[in-house]
Amino acid sequence: RGGRVVPYTTHRGPGTFTRGLAAIRENLPDPTSVKEAALSSITAARESTSRLSANIYREVKGLTSSELEQVMLKATRPDDTPVKGKHVERLVGVTYQVSSRYDLYDSVLRKIWAKSAEKDWRTKIKALYILHRFSADGAPEHQASLKARLRELRRTIDPKRKDKYFNSKQLLSGDTTPENVAFRAFLSRYAHYVLLRAQCFGGAFDEIGRELIGKGGRGGGKSGSKAVKPITSTQLRPEHLEAATMVLKAGVACTMKDGEEDENCAIALERVAADLMALSTAVAKALNKALTEQGGGDADPALIQKWCIFYSEQLFPQTKSMVKKTSPKLDAYGLFLPSRMGTTVSPELIQKGLKGVEQQQDDEEADEDDIVEEKGEITNKATPKKAASSSSAAASPSKQQEKDVNDDTVDEEDEEEVVEEEEVAEEEEEEDEEEEEEEEEEEEEDDEDFEYDEEYYDDE
Repeated sequence: RGGRVVPYTTHRGPGTFTRGLAAIRENLPDPTSVKEAALSSITAARESTSRLSANIYREVKGLTSSELEQVMLKATRPDDTPVKGKHVERLVGVTYQVSSRYDLYDSVLRKIWAKSAEKDWRTKIKALYILHRFSADGAPEHQASLKARLRELRRTIDPKRKDKYFNSKQLLSGDTTPENVAFRAFLSRYAHYVLLRAQCFGGAFDEIGRELIGKGGRGGGKSGSKAVKPITSTQLRPEHLEAATMVLKAGVACTMKDGEEDENCAIALERVAADLMALSTAVAKALNKALTEQGGGDADPALIQKWCIFYSEQLFPQTKSMVKKTSPKLDAYGLFLPSRMGTTVSPELIQKGLKGVEQQQDDEEADEDDIVEEKGEITNKATPKKAASSSSAAASPSKQQEKDVNDDTVDEEDEEEVVEEEEVAEEEEEEDEEEEEEEEEEEEEDDEDFEYDEEYYDDE
């Protein structure tokens, strides 16, 4: 046709349908990428749902639980708002409304532990702050119960979490991010301090600063007329010195570092600084009492010397330095520490306490010299009497024999009287020892808060 050759071929181009399928296949995403995106979306949705569900569960539980649990839930919300004063007052105020015969802290400590074991560090530090306030501001009648119950729980396994209550591992566990790593470091130091303080001391360190009244001091009886115990057996005891040293070290370590500025950390630090000031005041009161001869007659001068060294070289200067460093940081949050340290010990009394051991040795040597002199005088007086009796014996032997018989009779009677007196004295001493043992057992039951075990303070 017109000289053109039409090529013969069976090959044809792709049809419209084929081209459409190819285009769709090319634009389909990679299955691996789709899988990863789907998994990440599901994870994010699950976290959001869990967070929302947890908040809804918290609110629902607050509506259906007791008033104490409601206040606890509100006070430990995982947000940046610090614990409100009204919530703390409501929680601590319960201790003044419940009789000391009721074990209040068993349930309270379990609730605090449940909040301390949550993942959010803000809930943890709020729960520890509440425990701190219970220890410092709770009713004095419940202080021994708090210390004893906390020690017991730290030995007990939590059936829900399969580990001991208030153990450091779960207490410091949780999600760590670059934003909260500094705050979690402060949380670790604060947790160590609170647990140590709550197990060793109650109130404003009343075990040191205030003389505890035993049963005999309240209502007469035999123990009411008993001599006052030395202050080194009541307030300035050696175990109190060791515990105070540990509390001071843990408290000073809570000083806020760079990057830890947060309102929740600030209110916790404010209570730690107030505690150390109260500890300094309590030790100063006890030392003033001991060094002014009002702390009992047989106070141990070596122990008083150790307390003076601890107060003058560690407690007072370190507390004063911490308050000075901490005050500007707390001022930014509207928290203000007292400008004065409270009761202090004068340098003269400190020197007197430091020289107490030497003074006691001098007094003992002087007493020994006096005893030797008295024995010498008695010996000199007895010598002429013996000479006179020997001369009279040589002059009249018959009278002397009669006199010897009478003297032997008198001596036997005197010996019998002395033996009887010794027996009576021994019986009285045994009775006194039995009474003292009974009183010591009663005091041990009343003063369990004086005892502590180092093995529960080594968790850090």
